[in-house]
Order: sequence, then structure tokens, then C-alpha cells
Amino acid sequence: MKQYVPDRNCLTTMRIIITLIAIIILAAVRYFVTVEKIVELSVVVVISIAFLEMFIHLPLYFSSIKYTATEKEVTKSSGVFIKVHQSVRCSSIQYTTFISSYLSNYTGFNFIIFFVYGGQLRLLFLKKSDAEEIIAMSGGVSAEGEKYVP
Repeated sequence: MKQYVPDRNCLTTMRIIITLIAIIILAAVRYFVTVEKIVELSVVVVISIAFLEMFIHLPLYFSSIKYTATEKEVTKSSGVFIKVHQSVRCSSIQYTTFISSYLSNYTGFNFIIFFVYGGQLRLLFLKKSDAEEIIAMSGGVSAEGEKYVP
């Protein structure tokens, strides 16, 4: 049994993305809205939401995510306000999708989706090496039909 946690680089990447989105929203509000009071209120609201998301919600969410993988099952535990525990037996996995971004070693955007009978289990924000290890441990197969070897 081995436990995995999300890649911390992803938290930094998401903070940068949220900052860029907030700047774009504020620029659009300043450009399209002519009433100065509404612009000031929009600035306060957007900055407050971005601040709460970047420095309170996301760190709490990332610290709550834990993945456990064994030869027989994969378990996910997460949630800030509502705790969610999901578990999948490796024998019930129909197929696996591994999603990796271009600079995934630096961004942490590596995702595994296990498709099982009637549902799916998503493992988000993993290190690339951890994702490959989980796929190999769960019995994933390569494109040639052989057992997955990273």
C-alpha cells in the first residue's frame, strides 16, 4: 500500500491562472462599465474572491486530497467542507485514461481517470512519476496490449 498526494507545483500554477483571470475580468469591467461606483465594487468583489480561492480554499483542498493504491484497489479521499471517499477495485477497471499537459513536470497537471462499471474515479494533480506508478500498480495496459511499464 502506498499513499500519494497532489503535486504542490499545481497549486502555484493555479494561483497564477486565477491571478490572470482576475486581471482579465477587472480589465473587462473597467472597459465596459462606465459607472465608477460599480467598477470599484467589482474590483473589491473580484479581488476578494480571488484571494479567498488562492490562499484559503485551494490550500485546504490540496491538503485534503490523498490517494492510496494497492494491488487490489485504488482509494481517493478529498474535500474541504464535504469529505468524499471513493474506492475502486483494480479488477473492475474497464479502461484507464492518463491525461498529461505539455509541461506537466512543472505544472502538476497529470490526471488519471479509471472507468469502472457505471462510473469513474478521477485522480487529479499528480506528479508524473506517481501517475505512472499508480497505472502500473492498478494493472493498466499499454497501447500494444501489454502490461503498462513506465
